[in-house]
Amino acid sequence: MRKFVMLLAAAALLAAPLSQAFAVTQLPRPPVLTGNSGNAGPWVIGCGAASVASLMIGSEIKATDADATKRRQLTVTEAAWHASACPFLLPLAGIAQATCPDNKATYQIARLAWLFADKHPGADQSVFTNAYAEACHTGKLSRAMLRDLKSRI
Repeated sequence: MRKFVMLLAAAALLAAPLSQAFAVTQLPRPPVLTGNSGNAGPWVIGCGAASVASLMIGSEIKATDADATKRRQLTVTEAAWHASACPFLLPLAGIAQATCPDNKATYQIARLAWLFADKHPGADQSVFTNAYAEACHTGKLSRAMLRDLKSRI
């Protein structure tokens, strides 16, 4: 019995500090921000508007070229550079340029995509987006891919 009481007392002594260590304490609440706490909102809106405007102007310039045979959409790299009118998107443009520099095949896809969108407004253009992968890696389009893209127009 005496061993049991000693064991119980030792357990009680050990449990007391542990129970305090696991006690839940109330953390201080973060301050509630009311009103405008900075100028990030207008800056972000202006930056987004500049990127969108740059993309729209660049797209319109390429789509309304005086020479009808040169009308096309922006390539992925050109679109990334136009979107980087907002400075925090500059790394995106650099990555796009490094991973897929423009070449004859990307311009050809942009031209075919423009012809497709001109004849089928609002249609799914994902096949042209997928063709960019081949154009970026090899620098040219396979005959099968080119035939497939032309058949959709």
